[in-house]
Amino acid sequence: MALKLLSIVATERKKGNSVLASMYIAKRLNAELEIVNLTKMEIKPCKACYRCLYGEDCKIEDDVESIFEKIDWADAVLIVSPVYWLDATGKLKALLDRCFMSIRYFKQFSGKRAVVLTPYGFEGMKGWASATHLVLARILGFDVLANIELRAALPAEIFTDKETFEKLNLAANLLEKGERAVLDHQCPVCMNIIFRIRDNNLECPVCGSLLNINMELVERGERFSQKWVVEHFSVELIGLKERYKELKDELKEAAKIAEHI
Repeated sequence: MALKLLSIVATERKKGNSVLASMYIAKRLNAELEIVNLTKMEIKPCKACYRCLYGEDCKIEDDVESIFEKIDWADAVLIVSPVYWLDATGKLKALLDRCFMSIRYFKQFSGKRAVVLTPYGFEGMKGWASATHLVLARILGFDVLANIELRAALPAEIFTDKETFEKLNLAANLLEKGERAVLDHQCPVCMNIIFRIRDNNLECPVCGSLLNINMELVERGERFSQKWVVEHFSVELIGLKERYKELKDELKEAAKIAEHI
């Protein structure tokens, strides 16, 4: 039975590098490919009502539920989308904002093989888009096998740049074998590529791990691990909502300060 591969892209280019990479990897894997292009989907802003955390259906009527249903269909997932102004595209970030409601799918999604691919045009403009893509993959519970940045500005340049083409083949091989690859200068825990300085160490803002200057693990972080996600959604966020209910009148009164400034 053919592998069912879902590719989540967020670009208007019909034959851009994100789509072509998806098609190539699917062909390498002899997989049944479905591409979900977020630019064609209606994704409304989250209202932060927290109904979904209490097991209720989301009251927003758009395409987000259908996106989660397509993920549920897949055996493996690609998140492959370009860099726009140092970060992910607006539609991809819009989906990430709605991932409170993904908690109802978390057990179903957990363990699905996934690879993050981020095409970029200029070396100095890679920014942190791949980190945003990585957060989406981890909050959905995927087993992320690699976080790969691809130098490719022009459509189809993923095939003409030798190093980039090799990375495409690496992605296909990892998905096929279920193997994990941490690339140079990546967090050894979550594969993030952006760090903060804390107490003369590097802090990963995605998983919370501490690394020394040689990228060696000092303290392992658990943020966005399966255990962390379940606890954050079912305990911490619900606790925050309950606290708001208790303090609602007091907070409404405090908000009136703004009217008198």
